[in-house]
Amino acid sequence: MKRRTIIYGVVFSIASYASAAALALSIGAYAISSFTDPIVTLTIPLILLSIGLQAMNEKLSVLLLTVINAVLYAATGLLFMVPTLVIAGVIDEIITWFVGFRSFKAVMINTTVVGTLVGILSVIFGIMMVGLIGSIPFKDLALAYLIFTIIYLVESAIMGLISYKLGSYLLKSGIIKG
Repeated sequence: MKRRTIIYGVVFSIASYASAAALALSIGAYAISSFTDPIVTLTIPLILLSIGLQAMNEKLSVLLLTVINAVLYAATGLLFMVPTLVIAGVIDEIITWFVGFRSFKAVMINTTVVGTLVGILSVIFGIMMVGLIGSIPFKDLALAYLIFTIIYLVESAIMGLISYKLGSYLLKSGIIKG
């Protein structure tokens, strides 16, 4: 892996994590973070990671971003995010082998897949960690998962579009070197 790729991975991961923390703290979201964190994580932090991935443009970039973010979330006690990030990261790494990193299609697929997976898995692991599994009827839980999945899918696709536009501009203008 190139030195520039590693630097981008660290910078964009820390920026993404810091923006998620700032957003969550500014709206008091950590009080019920298992349920609100996905919405916070799927805005500016997702855009930053997506732009970082476009800038990195190299195999194993997703895994690098995944590991750094998982360590940051684990270090701050948000353990439900660790398996979420790892599962989404591994799946998206495989997807990037087929779709790439920078094309409109690639950015939309990568951002939407990661955002949707992180969103719904965060809710699932959050519900498990809070201990609500078994206390909520299955049909209500399944309906909630379906509703959350649709929300995260739409939100992630919008973030993918924004990420593509911003990433393309930053790369074409030379602000970020690819």
